[in-house]
Formats: sequence, C-alpha cells, structure tokens
Amino acid sequence: MMKTNARRSDESRRALIAAARDLFGTLGYGATSTPAIARAAGVSRGALYHHFADKAALFTAVVEAEYRRVEGEIEQDPETISDTLEMLVEGGERFIAAMNDPASRQILLVDGPAVLGAGQLLAFDRQTTSHSLLAGIMSAQEAGRLPGDIPADALASMMSGAYDRAVLDGFGESDEGRLAILHAIRSLWFGLSRLA
Repeated sequence: MMKTNARRSDESRRALIAAARDLFGTLGYGATSTPAIARAAGVSRGALYHHFADKAALFTAVVEAEYRRVEGEIEQDPETISDTLEMLVEGGERFIAAMNDPASRQILLVDGPAVLGAGQLLAFDRQTTSHSLLAGIMSAQEAGRLPGDIPADALASMMSGAYDRAVLDGFGESDEGRLAILHAIRSLWFGLSRLA
C-alpha cells in the first residue's frame, strides 16, 4: 500500500528531529550543519526546509521533543509509592537518570540557553519538567509533607536549578557520583519535611 503524502511528511519530520538530536547532542549546535542533518535523516535539504525554516527552528523542535522525553521519564507511574515526598525524591532520581545522556545535557543545558535564549527555554521547561516538579511540591505541601509557608514556585525554581547543576557537574556519570547526588537530594527533601 502506498504511503500518503501526510504520512511520508510526518515520517520525514520525525527522521529529521531524530537525526538532528543525534548530531546536536554529539557535535553541538555550532558544529552541526543542515546538510549533515538531511544526510543523516535520509532526506533532501529541500525536505528539511519544507519542515523547518532554518537550523534554529529544527533545534527548537529537538529541544521540545527532548523536554517531553525527559518529562516522560520523570512521570513514570511509581506503583508502590504513595508518599508524596518519596514521589518527589523518585522524580528527582529519574531526572538525574534521564539527563545522564550526554546528548540531553548538550541540547538542554549547554546549547539550549545559548541558541534559544533563557526565555524560550524556560517556557519549555515550565511546560514539562518544572511543571512536574511544581505539581509534586504542591501535592507534598497539601499532604503536610513539606512546609506550606514556602511558595511552591520558588521552591520548584530553586530545586530545578539544583538538579540542572548536578547534571552539568556530572553527578549522574558514575555510580559514586550518582549515589552522592541522590543522597544530597534525599537529604534536602527530608530536611525540608522536618519543617512541615
């Protein structure tokens, strides 16, 4: 059966995003060319420019897809956890694990702010990973597991920055580093919990 034009178009768009993710994640934004992306995706440069106005537009699509991927990792439904504070700890651990991928770090934490600017990157973050963190904090506050007098959005901002910095510093790259940062995360959340 012949593929419809819409299906072919969707497949080439997905192939471009996947190829661009690999190249941006490996080489960085500056060293990645649109001809290389088109070749890696198995499409023409014309097809690339049919879907994306330029390299920056394609990078924006990659960033958005990467945030969604990381959010999906964070929001895996923990079947055995009912404590809202433990869910926050688990979500942080899953974030560290998802961002252990060097391509994710390069795209979201190194090139993302430089290429998209802090405002656009923050908008993606607030729709995905930070939104999950904020919802978890609010649930823990409602359950009396975190102090209600700390503004949830301020706490989410502070902890999001802490998670990002831990990832940038490479704490997810070795078992020793991962254990150290997970211990620090757990200590912070449970230390705050004692103030509730």
